[in-house]
Amino acid sequence: MRRYPPGTVIAAGALVWRVKNDQLQVLAVHRPRYDDWSWPKGKLNVGETLPACAIREVAEETGKQVVLGQPLPTLRYPTGGKTKVVKYWAAQVVSGGSTVKARPPVKDASKHEIDKTRWLTVEEARKRITFRDDLRPLEVLVDAYENDRLDTRAFVLVRHARAKRRKAWSGEDMDRPITKAGAERARQLVPLFAAFGARHVESSPARRCVSTVEPYADAAGLKVNTHRSLTEPGHASKPLATANTFVKLLEKPSGRVVCAHRPTLPTIVEMIRASTRWFTRGALPRKNPYLPAGGVLVAHVLDTDSGARVTAIETHLLQVHP
Repeated sequence: MRRYPPGTVIAAGALVWRVKNDQLQVLAVHRPRYDDWSWPKGKLNVGETLPACAIREVAEETGKQVVLGQPLPTLRYPTGGKTKVVKYWAAQVVSGGSTVKARPPVKDASKHEIDKTRWLTVEEARKRITFRDDLRPLEVLVDAYENDRLDTRAFVLVRHARAKRRKAWSGEDMDRPITKAGAERARQLVPLFAAFGARHVESSPARRCVSTVEPYADAAGLKVNTHRSLTEPGHASKPLATANTFVKLLEKPSGRVVCAHRPTLPTIVEMIRASTRWFTRGALPRKNPYLPAGGVLVAHVLDTDSGARVTAIETHLLQVHP
């Protein structure tokens, strides 16, 4: 979990983009209190993940439901004697479906907070956005668009939430359940998976894995597809089968979540590494166990004629609070 100094204000938002009349456009908001133009964003709630915060704030301030794409530069600046940290993503508007169904309801921002929203071309945004530092994420967005690397899908890898200790469990290992804390983490993951537009759920059939992704599947009305090759015994006996299953899932279109075990992660991480390129932003975890219990790795995947290519990588371990 990322630790920030006491008093740090943590926020999240998105640069919502579209292409209209062959031009890239971004959605800006006007705050009457400050008379400025900026990107939709807002403070993190207690118990909330940063991706969930970003889509909630966009919905509240613009009335639009979005799916997050690749991460953009994080901004840090002083405000009111404190430091504010704002995490941004690229995002696109979605009209509904399972992703939106799995999200908690939101309230609209008051007219005192946001009184105007406007789609701007890149040149208009460069002129209208009030604070120059806010252009940093825009320029990264533009660069990705100009190099045909902006329109991606999210491939979400999650290690199962904390499970009951092996020594404390007398039944079959495949039936070992998650703990109360693990169940809470599984619930917290629901809006995080929804934020990245997961439309398919894949898992080892082990109870602790299925229980980690089931709350999201239930909320989104999706089926949990299980794969024996993702189990610990399956990986131990045939690691190549695990690798092949994972590569096939990585190549499939649309956003998806895959839940696996700690012993399978070295193989899985190497499969993701093979799909990275020189332009990939972010870094894969380097040391075993790669992800803690309930930890999430998001690979932003670009579909090309030569296969899936990872354009960006990010991790989400536990809720982030100073």
